Amino acid sequence: MTRHLHALILWATLCGALAATAAEPDTPEQSAAAPISATMTARDAGSAQWFFAMAPDDVLPLLAVNTRLDMLDYYNSGVQRPSRDAAGGRAIVTSSTGSRITFECGDSCAYELAVFRAGTDTVVALVETLHYPMADSRIEWYSSRWEPLRPLLAEPQLADWLTGDGRKHADEVRAALPFITASATTDPDSGMLTLTRTIDGFFTDADKPKALQWVRPSISYTIKGTRFVKK
Repeated sequence: MTRHLHALILWATLCGALAATAAEPDTPEQSAAAPISATMTARDAGSAQWFFAMAPDDVLPLLAVNTRLDMLDYYNSGVQRPSRDAAGGRAIVTSSTGSRITFECGDSCAYELAVFRAGTDTVVALVETLHYPMADSRIEWYSSRWEPLRPLLAEPQLADWLTGDGRKHADEVRAALPFITASATTDPDSGMLTLTRTIDGFFTDADKPKALQWVRPSISYTIKGTRFVKK
């Protein structure tokens, strides 16, 4: 598949250059989207690897497109050889399916790029998880043309994390845990997104607060139309 990606990206670049000489100048928005639009008709368009390869530089600033293509080459060839990101850190693809690709940059940052169907649209979720001092994720959302979107998932509040018994002890939980860190994982094929609490890593076994027993270990969401809702 990666050879197709190399060839198709070169094809898209050539087509874009020829079109630029033959047509009126595009607006900045149209110019930025043109390569993505052209490649969406290609055989591999819409896959997670395709979006990973075609992401704009400002979306993945540490990974130049040639670096990403090398990472895909190594992964698809079964070679566990890391590339180097722009900061000199280790960069490697760790897993890939048609709708989801995971990769690492440096020693403490992991990413998921997931392609969801949201109603009639294609939506790209980019999950960045920092693993220091414990895992904590943030999610950015994009259209298939890499236009930033409003979050499809509302940030969970304390009430979302509480168990049935925890609702009776909300004040106690709030006092002991002013915030809750969580890592995010995706399953685009089933339209699922899961947040798993990681705040436990702040504490040793000796000082772990009692309030943790009233906090759910994870929250699962499923996509409904253009929004994720809690299961």
